Amino acid sequence: MTGEMRDGGVAVSSRSPASVATMSFGAALAYRAEEMPDEAAFMLVEHGQDDRIMTFLELHRRAQDVAALLLEKMPVAGRALLLFPPGLDYVCALYGCFQAGIIAVSAPPPQPNRLHRTLPRLEAIATDAEISAVLTADFIREAAESFFKEGPLTEVQWIATDTAPEHGEAEVARPDLSEMAFLQYTSGSTRDPRGVVLSHANLMDNSNLITDALGHIPNGLRKGLSWLPPYHDMGLIAGVLQPVHAGGLCIMMSPLSVIKKPARWLEAMSKYRVTTSGGPNFAYDLCVRRVDEETCERIDLSDWEVAFNGAEPIRAETIEAFCEKFGPCGFRRDAFQTGYGLAEATLMVTSGDKEKVPTLLEVDARALEGGMVRRSTGEGPTKTLVGSGMTFEGSKLAIVDPDEGRLCEEGEVGEIWFSGPGVAFGYWRNPDETAEVFGAKHPDDPDATYLRTGDLGALVDGELYVVGRIKELIILNGRNVHPHDIEFSAEEASPLLRSHCSAAFEQEVDGEIRIAIALEVDSTDDEDDYGQVMAAVRKRVADDLDLPLYWIGLCARGTVPKTTSGKIQRRLFKAMLADGDIELLAENPPRES
Repeated sequence: MTGEMRDGGVAVSSRSPASVATMSFGAALAYRAEEMPDEAAFMLVEHGQDDRIMTFLELHRRAQDVAALLLEKMPVAGRALLLFPPGLDYVCALYGCFQAGIIAVSAPPPQPNRLHRTLPRLEAIATDAEISAVLTADFIREAAESFFKEGPLTEVQWIATDTAPEHGEAEVARPDLSEMAFLQYTSGSTRDPRGVVLSHANLMDNSNLITDALGHIPNGLRKGLSWLPPYHDMGLIAGVLQPVHAGGLCIMMSPLSVIKKPARWLEAMSKYRVTTSGGPNFAYDLCVRRVDEETCERIDLSDWEVAFNGAEPIRAETIEAFCEKFGPCGFRRDAFQTGYGLAEATLMVTSGDKEKVPTLLEVDARALEGGMVRRSTGEGPTKTLVGSGMTFEGSKLAIVDPDEGRLCEEGEVGEIWFSGPGVAFGYWRNPDETAEVFGAKHPDDPDATYLRTGDLGALVDGELYVVGRIKELIILNGRNVHPHDIEFSAEEASPLLRSHCSAAFEQEVDGEIRIAIALEVDSTDDEDDYGQVMAAVRKRVADDLDLPLYWIGLCARGTVPKTTSGKIQRRLFKAMLADGDIELLAENPPRES
């Protein structure tokens, strides 16, 4: 069933000047610098330091300096890896790439105390993207000399853009919008990164949708706040591109600062009278749990008009708790705006209506387990689902049976398929997976090509309800975690553990997602060894991946099921464990019988 569509422009946003909405972002910045040179574009707020403000003209000039430097040192359409902490240096480097016609590849900077975890991913990205330069801050470039001794990152030039000299005006690249602008690497796997190829048109089309969905009138973003990492889709599009697109101010904060003390987010919202901000569901939950009453008494959230919530499953309990706690602070329920998206679609796929509160649908829990979203009749267990809104004019949303390829009926759970101008070209240098994921077709719409999202959902009255995932990605506190990364790390914890014979999966405990893992172990005469193995596994995964394991189980050889080609059948193992069909040698903590 194809979803209904909300009004809203795609190729050209009805609320954005055509001169911006049909440009590349390098040209859009030049336009803003000419039309509103003295208006603030970005402000960096760092705990304990003075705020740093950059106008559109200042950003354009600094981007021009970076662009001129890059044109001296790199080929046009070359790929540059951006390694910056979140902040203005990153923004200047990104727009410098846009204006020079350089393809940006973004990644978090390496962490010296966790090189064993961060370095393999960086090297994999650098190799896969075939970068010709690393753009970074001068202090990172100097530090890198001490911990990069070999590998692909030592074979390319490192360019410190924050110390780039003034070069004067550089010609702003005006590429065909169908050309590649950005490589967005998926965030979960450290050993098998996939680069999503985004064009200039992808970036602009999605920004047009966001401007419409969030109600940003021309030059009317007013004040947005982003603490989201700019290396991933939500932080990049909403926090770095949207201010130039909509012509408004974005206040930037450190992600780590907010995660450590979420009150800082709300304090900044109050202090600067911010109108638009948001994040994944876990961020709102953190505020409910960790913002104290003293903070609540002195903050004013009445200017918060759009509190977007997406990037992971949205929980009705979180919405209710946030509204209850911060309603006395001026927060309004209708500020919440839910949505659904993914990097392969640039970002936004669906959005709730800005003028309405999020749709909460109480459904029959047993029917949901059976693959149907049915309104509760008041009998039996129930679950409240949160609607993620509708898609937009010019786009198509379909729910498809992932095995049979047929369109699902109203309320039937299936895989979410999407077709629209935001869909990326595919995965960089990965034609087989590109064809599988980006080239889907179903017989009811043979002329359209769809993106298979790997997510499960249903359409009810035209609104999308996301209920789970086909792919075995685990979302924990806003992080996308791949099971095979956990398994790889855990299996290295002890020589008693068998390689490629473990299954990691998510468990819901008291309404919260937790990580569980079962591992095959060689026999031992001393049962105390099992306790030592489990302790070693817990420590190794925490050290390698900074992830807490909730449950660990040890089992004998041949217990973990695999396909005939040797792939771990994680979902089957989880079901067998729940049914009592798995014999464990040891577990921690013990499950309830």
